[in-house]
Amino acid sequence: MSKRSVPSFKVVIIGDGGVGKTSIIQRYLGYGFRPQYLKTIGANFYHKVMEYKDLKLGDLEVQLIVWDLAGQPRFNEVRSAYYKGARGAAIVFDITKEESFKNVPGWIQEFWNNVGIKPFVLVGNKKDLRGEAKTVPEKEVKELLLHYSQKLGVEIPYIESSAKTGENIEKIFKSLVKIVLDFMIKKLKKRSN
Repeated sequence: MSKRSVPSFKVVIIGDGGVGKTSIIQRYLGYGFRPQYLKTIGANFYHKVMEYKDLKLGDLEVQLIVWDLAGQPRFNEVRSAYYKGARGAAIVFDITKEESFKNVPGWIQEFWNNVGIKPFVLVGNKKDLRGEAKTVPEKEVKELLLHYSQKLGVEIPYIESSAKTGENIEKIFKSLVKIVLDFMIKKLKKRSN
């Protein structure tokens, strides 16, 4: 079976500064892990062609354009320009920093304010620290996911990852592609009815 190419689509990776957004992308692109913190200034973008298998759609070649947006409050004003054209988002928090989790609804709202209601995956990063530090209670994560899944009309995936070890990094982007494609197909079906 030959692969079909899907037109490229843009996704953003957002969340508080220091939660590991850039490290997740670097690991996904195969650059490994850098333990020192590198602050993103404004935004960076990356391109990756990925193979994606779907039961309904078959084998696809997806051209993913990933925008890494700075999470520090001083970049609030400029971030809106970088959302344009995004089809989905990975919203990242640090499982050892409750404040970064409490800020997730604000990130969802900022994303939706700039692109309309679009799908996202929720990522709890720094899974490698589970057991070594206090972490965000899973019950709170589930409650948040239920609330936004009902609002969006599709189930929002939650992935715990570790940019340090590489655990579930690939899964973040596969889940993001899946939810974006499912959401696009659902909207097309709604229009044709």
